[in-house]
Amino acid sequence: MPFSRFVFIVVLIPHLGFSQDWEIGLMLGGANYHGDLAPDITLSESHPAGGLLVKYNINSFFSTSVTLTQGTISGSDANHDHQSIRNLSFQSPISEFSTQLEFNFLPFAIGLNPKNFSPFVFSGLSFYRFEPTALYRGNWIELKPLDTEGRDYASNTTYSIYQVAIPIGGGFKFAISDRINFGIALGSRYTFTDYLDDVSGLYYDKDLLEDEYGTLSAKLSDRSGEVGNYFGFNGKQRGRSDLKDWYIFGGITLSYKIRNRVCYYHKRQY
Repeated sequence: MPFSRFVFIVVLIPHLGFSQDWEIGLMLGGANYHGDLAPDITLSESHPAGGLLVKYNINSFFSTSVTLTQGTISGSDANHDHQSIRNLSFQSPISEFSTQLEFNFLPFAIGLNPKNFSPFVFSGLSFYRFEPTALYRGNWIELKPLDTEGRDYASNTTYSIYQVAIPIGGGFKFAISDRINFGIALGSRYTFTDYLDDVSGLYYDKDLLEDEYGTLSAKLSDRSGEVGNYFGFNGKQRGRSDLKDWYIFGGITLSYKIRNRVCYYHKRQY
């Protein structure tokens, strides 16, 4: 068999018996975070999340999707006894654009002998925006402009609120009709920043922060004095810069097939 014919057959096999399907849908669920202010996932810090998705089913095992998701993450030392003396906390919106590749463990929805359910896994690439804030005297204060760890002041190396992440997750999907699919999914995002919570490195000189950025910068860089004695002296460890932050989206999806054209075989009679 010529190599070109072999390649043609290999490429054609996934497309025999069905056409590609497109789906549009919604995701409703929640968001959470794992990082310096949440060494363990804290369910009380979960927040609503939602999004839109467009999916392209390559075949009954693989599909690609594009999603737009909006949620909120937060964390607080007060939730963890061994960290409560540090007394830092934050909240941040997360706006994400993500492209993902899904793999179904069972032939799902389309093709010959399809299943009406399947577990699946996914990964891909996410682009997101975040903006950590802290609640102080009844007001939410943006933390990045305050340079609470003195990075920008000392070396002009502040962090960006626009980042990329790698989504990793899985779930189950169910075909509840010829046109409608229902899914349950949970996905963690590995980020390349340790500043989702504005906490990463060392305490900085509060007098210098106050002179450069004002009183709020000094006060929000070290909040230990609000629950005890101040201990955030210059150079003392404030966070774990060796561990990157994660954020998590999970929930249910409901999608509608906007095209579903099945190709039928006709056996030739001789």
